[in-house]
Amino acid sequence: MKKLFYILIILLNINAIFSTNFTEIDSQSKTIPSSLKTAEQITQHLTQNLSTPTEKVRAIYSWIAYNIKYDVAKLDRNNIYFNSQELVDEVLKTRKGVCANYAQLMQSCCQLVAIQCYVINGYTLLNGEIGSMSHAWNAVKIGEQFYNIDVTWAAGYVDNGKYVHAFKDEYFMILPSEFIKTHVPFDPIWQFSTNPITHRAVEKRNYSNTTTSILFNFNDSISVLEQLNSRQKTERENLRINWGGVVNPLIKAQFTYNQMLIENYKYNQIVEKLQMSQDLINKSIVDFNAYIVYKNKQFENMSLEDAQIIGLLNATRIGLENAEKGINGLYADKTDFKNSIKEINGAIKNLKSA
Repeated sequence: MKKLFYILIILLNINAIFSTNFTEIDSQSKTIPSSLKTAEQITQHLTQNLSTPTEKVRAIYSWIAYNIKYDVAKLDRNNIYFNSQELVDEVLKTRKGVCANYAQLMQSCCQLVAIQCYVINGYTLLNGEIGSMSHAWNAVKIGEQFYNIDVTWAAGYVDNGKYVHAFKDEYFMILPSEFIKTHVPFDPIWQFSTNPITHRAVEKRNYSNTTTSILFNFNDSISVLEQLNSRQKTERENLRINWGGVVNPLIKAQFTYNQMLIENYKYNQIVEKLQMSQDLINKSIVDFNAYIVYKNKQFENMSLEDAQIIGLLNATRIGLENAEKGINGLYADKTDFKNSIKEINGAIKNLKSA
């Protein structure tokens, strides 16, 4: 009965979405006061008189599509961003961007009004052919149902190298089972399917969901993502991408990029552990030297109590133990890391024998 109830709710939500007339919301969302510059200000203005999540998503979608132009020139530039906020700041400042800007802005605005929204990376199918570039779009969760949105395509299109800014309605809250025919996530988790289609099947235009007899619990997998660090997320993503098949250059490029990120995460983790161990050793040396000073004075004219002096020795011991734990089992195949580990172990040994 519970499952039937959820299915009924989902069907009611779907019918409500597709039967809603968004003319008034679209009209109101076309323009906003020029004084509104930040995502917070814009989102608050767009949604202040709206009551349902669907209406709020529509207002955000419409404003972005009407006001953000595609930056064709940016395709020839290799921009580097250190965090997602930079993508948002850039597109709000210039009012231009590429799919990554559109998708990140959509997510940021939705999250400001407590709507679950995800940025999805993948490739597209245009007239049955795989697109020449990777693409980014969104998914939102309304009730128990996920819907796909492509606000980049909703804003217009490129014709012979020139951008035509023209609002389109057909990329708003599409069911994933239909969206997969034109937008294929690199990571199968974002198909929102218990039986996701492999990239091999997509190549054959087989959307029958007969890839495996094992049901895929994407809801649980998405929930787990929030508990993982960046390295773990990327490692699991590559496992799923590999399961789907690295069968075209765009998938291979994403898989390779993820591998690079994983190695970078590993590198940074080693650096952090080495630095932590070195800091602990330095502190232990300070504590031990303070103890030696009092010992050399034969503990006369002391400004510290006995318990405090004993505390210096205990702090030294604990610091060394934690430094050892920090590098214990640390695998480092680079020469500079090996030398650092050797130096730290040497310092620990010398201090223990002092």
